[in-house]
Amino acid sequence: MGRLQQNAIFQGLSINMINMIPIVQKSADRKFSEIVKNHSDRIFNLALMKCNQVTLAEDICQVTFIRVYKGLHTFRDESHLGTWIYRIALNVCHTMIKKESQISSNMVALDDRPDLEPIEEHGDVQEGFIRDTQKDEIRRAISALPPLQSDAITLYYLKEFHYTEVAEIMDIPLNTVKSHIRRAKANLRKLLMEVEYET
Repeated sequence: MGRLQQNAIFQGLSINMINMIPIVQKSADRKFSEIVKNHSDRIFNLALMKCNQVTLAEDICQVTFIRVYKGLHTFRDESHLGTWIYRIALNVCHTMIKKESQISSNMVALDDRPDLEPIEEHGDVQEGFIRDTQKDEIRRAISALPPLQSDAITLYYLKEFHYTEVAEIMDIPLNTVKSHIRRAKANLRKLLMEVEYET
């Protein structure tokens, strides 16, 4: 079922949070199971790109699917299901990243993941390490952008949505999306140049 198993969605949440859920996991229907299977990896990757913290990304993913489950009865086929889920995920990202910014010391950064073994720097392995390092630098740079710029460039370039889909997910005009992406690209160049200069 992808990175986030259905039976693990409610793990790691506080008792208060669980009590807020007006349904029990055992009553989860087949539709929700399919939603988790089809979208969990994408939502986790989106969250990781936004916050650059594994633990927080997992929490964002869990809360997103709780909200999806609770809101399924209100979902209308007028908008695409994936678009609706991404919109929820972005809102959760904004809320939780803001809340967690003051307790970031409790989060596991990508550099500090205990499940990553040391890499011997030779041949293809070294090239792979360099590529991974560059990806991490890009993630950090994107997470440092203003929220709307970060959202727009993540959805367009990394999630490969069309401009119109990005506009629908973010609930903003098409021209505003294009403007955010232009500014994000310019800011990313500056941020990545600063990283290159420091190293």
